[in-house]
Amino acid sequence: MATVALLQRASARHRSYYLEAIRDLDTITAAAIVDPDGATFDEARRIVQNKPVRTYPSFDALREHEQPAMAIATFTGAEAPAMIRPVLDAGVPVLAEKPACVDAESFARLVDLSEQRRTPLMLALCNRLGPWAADVRRIVRDGGIGRLYAARALALADQTRIWHERTRDWSFRRAEAGGGHLIWLGIHWLDLLLFLTGERIVEVQAMAGNAGGGPIDVEDVAVVNFRFAGGAYGSLTSGYVLDSNKQLDLSLWGAHGWLRFDHTARTLDWHSPAAEMNQSPNRQFRYDSAGGGYTPFVRECLRASLREAPPPITAAEGLHVLRAIFGAYESARTGRTVTLHDRAEHS
Repeated sequence: MATVALLQRASARHRSYYLEAIRDLDTITAAAIVDPDGATFDEARRIVQNKPVRTYPSFDALREHEQPAMAIATFTGAEAPAMIRPVLDAGVPVLAEKPACVDAESFARLVDLSEQRRTPLMLALCNRLGPWAADVRRIVRDGGIGRLYAARALALADQTRIWHERTRDWSFRRAEAGGGHLIWLGIHWLDLLLFLTGERIVEVQAMAGNAGGGPIDVEDVAVVNFRFAGGAYGSLTSGYVLDSNKQLDLSLWGAHGWLRFDHTARTLDWHSPAAEMNQSPNRQFRYDSAGGGYTPFVRECLRASLREAPPPITAAEGLHVLRAIFGAYESARTGRTVTLHDRAEHS
C-alpha cells in the first residue's frame, strides 16, 4: 500500500489518465498532488474521490510531510528535467510523461542521476504492455521468425487537431516539446520496435517537415529509416495526416517468417514455414483490445518502485529511443546519416 505523488500543471498532458490510475489501483492508498500554480487541485479531488488527496505547491513542501513510493511527473519537455531532478535526487522513483526533455543530453543527465541513486526513471511508453506486444516479444525471442531482416511501423493520427484549439497545446511548439508527431506519438512505435526485437539502433536517416502547412513550428510528418545493431533495417512513418482516427501497425520480417500487428483490426498475423509450426504455417491472434493503457503502466511502474518487479522500461531504454529520435531530427536538418553513440552497455 503506497502514496503516489503526481507532479503537474494545468498544461500537463494525460493528467486525467494518471488520476484515474491513482483512483483505480488498490495498491495506491493516497495521492500527493504537486502543482506550483494550484490549478489542478480541484480536478484531482473530483476524480480521486475514494482516497485521500493532499496538495502541495512544490516537491520540497511535499517532502516535509511524506515519502511517496513513486512520483509521476507530467510537464512540458522543456520544464520536465528541472522538475524531475529533485525527485530522483531524493531517491523517489519517477514515471515521466514523454518526452521529458527537448534534447537527449538533458534526459541523459537524469539517467546518470537515476543510476547513481539506484532509483528507477521510467518514460511513459505504455504500449509495451499491450497483450499483443507480449506475444510478439515471446515469438521473436523464441526464434519464431528467425534472424531479423527488416522492420516497419506506421503511426498516423488525424491532422484536424492541428487546426483547432490544440494548436495552443505545448506539444505543437518546438521550444517546449523538442519536436512534433515523431517525439509525441511516433515515439511509442519506435520504442515498440526496439522492445519487441531486443535490438538497438546504430544509424538513422530521416526526412521531416510540415507537409500540411498548419500553424505549428514542428513536423507533422516524419519518415525515418534506421539500421539495427544486429544488421537488420527498419523504417517508421509518423505523422498527422488523417481526417479522423488513427492508422497504426507494425511488421517484422525474418529469416524464417514474419509477424504483422494491425491495431485497427486488433489482429496479429504470424507466418513461418518452420517445421516446428507442424504444417500450419499461418497463425492469427485476435485481441479484445490493443491494451497498453496508462493504468496498467502505472501499476507496473509502482511495482518496480516497490522492488516487486523489474521496471517496464529502464532509464537507459528511454534514453536510447530519445537519442534515436533526436538523431532523426538531426538527419532531417542536415541531410546526413547520423550514427548513434549511446549507453548500450546499460541496456
